[in-house]
Order: sequence, then structure tokens, then C-alpha cells
Amino acid sequence: MSDHKFDQLLSDIRNEHIDEQASSQAGERVWSSITGSSGARPGMQRLQGCEDFQSLIPVYLGKNMTEARKLLFEDHIHQCVACRHAVEQTRSGRQPVRQVKVEQRGFRAWQWTMGVAAAMVVAFFAVMGGNAILGRHAVRGSVQSVDGSLYTVADGQVHLIPAGFQIRNGDEIRTAKGSNVVVRLLDGSLVEMGERAELSVSREWRGTTIHLGGGHIIVQAAKQRNGRLYVATGDSLVSVKGTIFSVNRGTKGSRVAVIEGVVRVAYGNRTTELNAGDESTSNASVSKVPIREEIAWSRNSDQYLGLLGDFAVLQKQFEAIPGPGLRYSSDLLPYVPDHAIIYAAIPNLANTLSQASQIFQYRLQQSPALNSWWQEQQSRSGPKLGDVMNQLQTFSSYLGDEIVFAAAKDGTAYHAPVVLARVRQSGLEAFLQSQINAAGTRSGFQIVEDPQAIPPSSEHRFLVYVGTNVFVASPDAAELRHAVARIQQSIPSSFTQTPFYQQILRSYQHGVGWYFCADMEQMVVQNVQDKNRKQLPPGMGDVRYLMLERRDVGGKPLDRAVLTFASDRHGVAAWLAAPASMGSLEFISPDASVANSVIIKNPKSIMEEMFNLAGSDQNFVQKLSEVEAKAGVNLLDDVAAPLGGEATFAFDGPVVPTPTWKVVVEVYDPVTLQSTIGKLVDSFNREATPSAGSLQLTSQQVSSQTYYTITNSDKPAAAINYTYVDGYLIAGPDVATLSKAIRDRAAGHTLTHSATFQALLPSDGYTNFSGIFYHNLGPLMGTFMEGTKAAGTLTPEQQQSIATLQANTAPGLIYAYGEPQRIVVASNGGFDLGILMAMGHGGASPLQMLLQGNMRHANSGSRQ
Repeated sequence: MSDHKFDQLLSDIRNEHIDEQASSQAGERVWSSITGSSGARPGMQRLQGCEDFQSLIPVYLGKNMTEARKLLFEDHIHQCVACRHAVEQTRSGRQPVRQVKVEQRGFRAWQWTMGVAAAMVVAFFAVMGGNAILGRHAVRGSVQSVDGSLYTVADGQVHLIPAGFQIRNGDEIRTAKGSNVVVRLLDGSLVEMGERAELSVSREWRGTTIHLGGGHIIVQAAKQRNGRLYVATGDSLVSVKGTIFSVNRGTKGSRVAVIEGVVRVAYGNRTTELNAGDESTSNASVSKVPIREEIAWSRNSDQYLGLLGDFAVLQKQFEAIPGPGLRYSSDLLPYVPDHAIIYAAIPNLANTLSQASQIFQYRLQQSPALNSWWQEQQSRSGPKLGDVMNQLQTFSSYLGDEIVFAAAKDGTAYHAPVVLARVRQSGLEAFLQSQINAAGTRSGFQIVEDPQAIPPSSEHRFLVYVGTNVFVASPDAAELRHAVARIQQSIPSSFTQTPFYQQILRSYQHGVGWYFCADMEQMVVQNVQDKNRKQLPPGMGDVRYLMLERRDVGGKPLDRAVLTFASDRHGVAAWLAAPASMGSLEFISPDASVANSVIIKNPKSIMEEMFNLAGSDQNFVQKLSEVEAKAGVNLLDDVAAPLGGEATFAFDGPVVPTPTWKVVVEVYDPVTLQSTIGKLVDSFNREATPSAGSLQLTSQQVSSQTYYTITNSDKPAAAINYTYVDGYLIAGPDVATLSKAIRDRAAGHTLTHSATFQALLPSDGYTNFSGIFYHNLGPLMGTFMEGTKAAGTLTPEQQQSIATLQANTAPGLIYAYGEPQRIVVASNGGFDLGILMAMGHGGASPLQMLLQGNMRHANSGSRQ
């Protein structure tokens, strides 16, 4: 019999269901064998509480207890602190404190009070996840299937467990080599464990946590009604509301990859959000890998790869949907609150949502993987993504071309936001009332007929007023009354007299699509003349406005962020230099998958400002002096001064099996810099501990070019090679990479001259950039697919999924301009599929909150 068949036989035996009666009879036979009797179990004192167990302490210490009762007794004292102390006190000769039953002779008022209080405490813990606190053995999930072997560790012993095993709070389970296990949590989430994976599950008030001790898992997270679902790896914390993602924890660190939805990942103080197709790692020693390689071990890898390809196709098709036209004025802007500091305006998306829905429905018919995923989404409890999209589309059809959101600040007090829109057809109030009726008394919002007579019961609800041609909503009754009165009487607010209003008005004159603007001057400091302005980093006290927008330019979407200052940028705000030529990009080839280049102010002046910021910390000043004295260098003169203001980092070349990286830095004084590098290497070797190894700095001459190599005796393979070329230091993993970069530059075979890069350049008045971030991951997928084809590791379906993903993964460019009084960051991006997915996974726009809140209440009411 082959190993595979034998493993399958063992798996079938473990998963076999045993009849309860047969199990009971077997237990009786075992008991008879242990006790040497053939009849029923002998009568024994029943152990119902700590008092019964403590009465057996003398028998236990006298070693006169039967083996079976001894096992029961020891299991109890391992869990019960009071009984364990009683055993120790008896062993030491002290009289243990015994639990005494008190005879109750009647009830008093205080007893009723204490009883009610106790009931309230129990109820509180039940609502807030008391099972995690009051019941440490509460069931958290069960093993759905086992292909191979699965073990649990309890009391230092390893036990083989089958499918159907209930996983309790804190139970550790491990998969064996070549095994695959699926665990279903109580909320319906599925956790697929690869070989040699180890995890446990716990529940707290904030949600359920999967503690991944090691190995690889893929999580299909169900929608979380309360809290979030977490995966903790020790060096990272992943949190979701409902999505599909993988987590891989190893000795070097952790890697998280998202297959569907939006995932939040925290590495210490660093937090990032990942969308479908994104990856992140806990440290630099763990590289990113193609997602199809990351999930190839899964039994559902075909489905996951198909989803990635489908999402890429959808994103490309959504990008082709014509966006709403630009708006060059707003008849709602004059009626926002008097002291508004936040203003947002979005176009009506009724037509866009309709076209997106048609594309999505067509793709569902074409893709079995996407259809299967969609059906599973619709079968989950809670609000359905499809229902939410339909509700938004219906709601939008009643409104005008623009929906405005505004929030005010009066002194130090922030006011509740206000939503304004024009009504273009009748029936909106009836539609909203139908949502209230569906939710019943648990409705999250309330329609107001007369804003001047809002009942006190409306507190904590989202109040909505629908007039003849206007829609107004706010959670604050006073804000609602003021907004309705202004519009009905056609009296503009005093906001129209503010500079912030003029700033927004200028944006409309140039045309707006999606638009957000914040008065940072009022948000960052309590008063523009306040002394607190000095507590901000130099230059940031002059910040005035933050503007974010998305608009169509020449049929292509443009995303732009602008940070405006009250005067010319200085201090920290001026670290990003004005646009200039980027010669360092000439060392990057058209094959680059990622390239990040920036031009900064003089490095020496930036370092001086950093030292000045930290100058009040005497400990920092002392440490800096010690470091410079030991190394024999001056950081300002020997490290910062030789550098120019330009730097580029890129992944340029093969990524598998080892990424080919490049770092290019502008250098004004290579002689001083090289001398400093030599001193730093010597200083490291003098101060480093033996476990850190030692550094070696060597050089070699190839033709007329001198190449330098820094290696660590403890990690000889992780070498850094660099050389100086025409005012630049270029570094990489090997000399061959550097030589090729120099030849490509001389031949003009560079990224900036490639057709792909040129097609991404924006049409504006600038000839240069202050910074860019370029990405083109499509070729990487092709390289991976060719390698796996040759190895025969992918099925035809998987190859087709990767080909689809490759064909629909487009390059992109994010760029920045440092202007005298503002910083502009923009991207020629497309429709962000992550926005759509977030609507089903915790992301909530104000319109969605208005509708989804009632759907949630209605669903919860139907379950009760």
C-alpha cells in the first residue's frame, strides 16, 4: 500500500463517526478492566464542588486514593487555585480555610440587591464576550476536515485528534508534515492550515483572535457582527471584518497576502491597509513573493487564483466606465455651517453604479470562481454586499448631481456633520420610510417632518429632512434646524465670508469630481495666533489647507492631494525639494518592477534641523557625541555633506529566487564618503560583539571601474556591492548588476525612455518631478508563470488565472511636486476596486451608513 493510500486510510478512520451507545458500552468495559469488576460502576461519593474535593485531601496525601479518583482529583486542583492552596496548607501542617455552607433563614432587601447586581454583572459579561473571561474552556470552533494528521497539545502531552474535534479557548493544534486541515470558527470563518502549522483560538470583547504559532494559514473570514477577527503572529497583528487572506509565520518573520477584500496589518507602531493582490512583510529579511506562489499549497488555490484574475479584470473594466462630469459650481456650498472646517462633495453615482452592476453581473456569468465567491458572500449572515449596492443605487437615483458633507468647529468644540443634497424626483421620503419599516423600532435614523419640533426621543439617531427640493441629514438636531432654515430662506451662512470658502470656490472654478478639503489651520492649532503653534515641527505651523480630489482628465482618472501653506515652505515642510532632473533614474532599466525616486533639500541642512529638534534631549546629544568619537567621524561633515539631494531605490531585474535591487545616491564628494565608509567599518569591528560577526571592505578593478564590496563574516552571502559613476553611488547585490546598469545607462536603455513609463507621464506644465513611485508587476507574473510551466507545478486552470491576472495588471505612477507654498501628490490611477470591496468589509461611506444601518437592524430583528 502506498504512503498516500495509508495516510488516506488513517484520515478516514479518524473522521469516522462512532455511535454514542457503542462508545458508552466501550467505556463500561474499560472501567471494568480498571477496577477488576464486571458489574456496573461501584457507588462513590459524587464530587460536586470544592468542599467535596477538599474533604479528600488527607486521602490524597496519604496515597490511599484509587488511580481513577486520583486522576480526577489532580485535574481539579490544577485548575482550582483555592483547592491547590488547601492542598499546600495541609501538606505543610496548617489548617486549610474550608468553604462553609451558610444556612439561609430568610431574604433581606440587601440580598435582593446583591442578587440583582450579580445578575447584571453576569449579563454584562455575556454581552461583552463573557465566555472568554468566565468560561476559559468555551468552545471556539471545530475541526471540519483532516487530510493527514492533526494533533493537540494538553498538559505536556500530544494527542491525535480527528475531524469534529471541538477547539476550546486556548487549545493548541498542530498539523503534521504533508497535512492539510480546515477549522470552522463559531462565527462561520474557515481557517485552512498548511503542513506544520500551529494555532490556537481565543475570544475577547474586541473579537476572536487566531494565535498563529508558526506555519501557513488561509482565512476566509465571515462578516463580523461584533468586533473584528484577528490573526496574531507575535510580530504582527492582522484585523478584518470579513475577507480572504493568507498569513505565513516563520523564524525570520511574517508575510500577509490578501486574496479578496481589505485587511489591516499592524507591525509594531506601523499600520497599513492591504487590498486584493497586496502583500506586506514584518521585516526586510522576508521578501514579498507572487501571491499565486504563496497560496499554491491550498486545496482551494485554483479558486483563489481565479478570484485574483477576476478582480483584475473587473478593475480594468470599471476604470473604463466614464465618470460623472466635472462640476464648476455648487448651489449647496453657501449653506454649509458657519464655522465649517471640513468640506466634502461627491458626484451622484447612480449611472456609474448601474454600469458597474451590469459589468459585474456579466462577469459572474463568465467566471465560476467569482460566481462561487459571490454566492458564498450572499449566504453569510448580516448585510449583503449586493443589497447594499442596490440600495445605494436606488437612493442615488432620487438625488441631484452632488452630495455635500460638512462639519464645523466652534472654538475647541467640533460639531456633528451635515449632509446636503438636492432632490430631483419624488418618492425619496417613501423609499426612506420603507427602510425604517424594514428595521422597525430598531431603526438607526428618523425622518423629521418639522425640524423646529424634533422630539427628545430622536437623540442618538440620524435625523433626515426631505423637502420639496432638498435633502438634509445630521445626527444633531440643532445643526439640522439651522441648515434647513438657511436653505428654505435662501440665506447664505457666514462661512461665505471666510478664506476657506474662497479656497473651495477656486477649486470649483477649475472643475471638481470627488472633492475633500480641510482647514488644517483650525484643526492643527486651537487658534491661528496661539503659542501652541511653536510646539509643531518647524514649518508645519504654517499649514493651511489639505485638499484631496479625484477627477477625469482626458478620459483618465486623476487622483491628487495638495497640502497648502500660509507662506513659503520652510523647516520640515521644505525637506521635499522643488522639481528637478533625476539623473539617478538613468541607472534603472525598463524591466524594473518598482522604482522610487526623490529629490530632497540639502542632506546636511536636513540633518542639522533633525539634530536641532532633538537638541533638548541631553541623552541624545551625549549618545551622538559618543558615537562620533568612537567612529572618528562627524555625521554632518563626513556623512551628510558629501551627499547630494537625490536618491533612487528600485527592484530592477529578477525577483525570484532572489530580488535584484538597486540603490542610487547622488554624491558630491566621493573621496570623503569612501573614507567615512572605511572608518565606519573599522568602528563596527571594534565595537561589535562576536555574535554579530565582522565586516570586510574590499575592492576590485574591472576595466576602468572600481567596485567595492562589504561583507559580514557571519553572513557572507548577504554582500553589498557599490561603485561611483559620474557623481552617483550605485549599490546592488552583485557586481554584475552594477556593470549592467552602467552599460544600460550608456546605451540609453533606461526606464525613463521606455514607452511604458512615457505613457504614464501627466500632462501639465512641469518638466520634472520632486518624487516618483513607479510600479509594474505584470512582467513578474509572466516570469513566474514561465518558471512554473517548466516545473509543471501549476494546473492549466491556475495558468489561465495567472495569465488573466497578468493581462489586467497595469503599471502605475505616483508623482510629487514641491512648490513654494504647497506640496502636490498625484496619480494617474483608475477606479479602486478596494473601495467596492471595503463596502462589504467594514468600509462605510456616509450614504452606506445611512442605508446599511437599517438593513443591519432589520436582519438582527428577523433573527430574534
